[in-house]
Amino acid sequence: MNALRLKLWMALAFVLFMVAVPGVVANHAVKVVRAQHARSEASAQSLSAFQRLAVLGYTLQQERYTDPASFRQNRALYIDGVRSHVTNAERYLEAEIRMIGETPLKRKTRATSIQKEMQQREVLKKIGASLERSLRGDKPDAVWEDLVFEAIRIEEREAKEYQRASIETFQGVIDTMTLTVTVVGICGLLLVFWGQRQVVRPLGNLWRGTHAMAEGDYEKRVPVVGTTEFRTIAESFNAMASRVDASAQALKRTNEELERAVEKRTKELGATNRSLERSNRLRQQFLADASHELRTPLSIMRSEAEITLRNQGAPTEDLRSALDRIVRLSELMAEMIDDMLNLARAEEPMLHTSIEPVDAVAAVRDSLEDFHRVIEADGGSITLSKAPKSLIVEGDESRLKQVIRIIIDNAVCYSTNPPQVDCTIDASDGHAVITITDHGDGIPADDLPYLFQRFRRGSRRMGSGQGLGLSIARSITEAMGGTISLSSRVNVGTVVTINLPLMPARAPADGKSQ
Repeated sequence: MNALRLKLWMALAFVLFMVAVPGVVANHAVKVVRAQHARSEASAQSLSAFQRLAVLGYTLQQERYTDPASFRQNRALYIDGVRSHVTNAERYLEAEIRMIGETPLKRKTRATSIQKEMQQREVLKKIGASLERSLRGDKPDAVWEDLVFEAIRIEEREAKEYQRASIETFQGVIDTMTLTVTVVGICGLLLVFWGQRQVVRPLGNLWRGTHAMAEGDYEKRVPVVGTTEFRTIAESFNAMASRVDASAQALKRTNEELERAVEKRTKELGATNRSLERSNRLRQQFLADASHELRTPLSIMRSEAEITLRNQGAPTEDLRSALDRIVRLSELMAEMIDDMLNLARAEEPMLHTSIEPVDAVAAVRDSLEDFHRVIEADGGSITLSKAPKSLIVEGDESRLKQVIRIIIDNAVCYSTNPPQVDCTIDASDGHAVITITDHGDGIPADDLPYLFQRFRRGSRRMGSGQGLGLSIARSITEAMGGTISLSSRVNVGTVVTINLPLMPARAPADGKSQ
């Protein structure tokens, strides 16, 4: 593998070399051509400056003879014009000298060129001085004419030389690039041919072999070709394919036998488990619902009957009131039985509610009255400490009473001491807020998140039932568009809060607390 790695690195280096050489050559050639072209343009600008200066001189000399009065009047202005033209020409010569210094030339050639341009600059100063003397004096000075024509001739020769050098350099660049590209192309073709035979073809064989093995064709073998490394890999691959083929055949036979046995047993167990799970689930769920929901009204009915029987001299009004509560509780039991049938048919209780205007205060009072005699008989108390005269909510009266009974029943059952229950009802933010507080044993914090789940009870279990009460209470409350929440502290008590939406355009009437 080290030999193959070395070969690949060498091939990469050769490719980089082939790419870099034309780039370096082209970059240098472009710089040279650009410098020659710039020098040619600078020489042309200097030539143009000398030509404009000559034209200006002849124009002024002609005006001296054609309009002497005007010439004498504007002489100072003409001298300034001559100086301006000399300054421009000098600036072009300075730019040409600076450009020669930046051009990649031999040192001797650069020094000679700069010296020539400095001589041209001295000649330019002489031309300007001679032309000024001619303009200031009465007789023309012809020295500037010979100097300016000599300068023009020199600049024309330089411009032609620079253009010819630029063309020759560009042609040399083209020849060099052609040769370089030809050599690089030939070397590239040789490299591609070598890579095709020594690398690409063996890799293609390996790819086809692995693809065939991935498709399940374990009989596929790859040709042993290419470099030493690729031949070694091909031989190892063929040996591996032979072993995998033998193992796959054995595994296939074993799997077929296991699949037949497992399929037969799975069908038998699946049918049996489905039947048992369905029967057990329905039985447990129905018994749990029945044991919980029927316990509370039956307990109240029994307590009402026992208290009434013990009081043999009870007035007829008390007897009628007790019988009236027993009738209401029997109706509640009938509704509960319907609910339990719904609970037995689905995972969540599908309770039927009839949404209509309900006086929440009256519903709370009636529910508390059902527990009043039972709790006081145990030495406890239940009070409605705060309530307005009326609060009309959107809900179902019987279902609302059922929720309150579930909460009060939990407060009674989960208290080791005589139960102390306090209820309040008030209006807040468009909702009727019913709060039921007990001073019982409380609920551990770890149990609070699970109390509204079906079949979940607190760890401090005291009463009977299967943990359905709060789940049913939440379902009823949400069906009426409200919410129910619970907070508790161990050995302090529990607070349950019920929020129900008030009827629109209904203002609660403030009443006296009971």
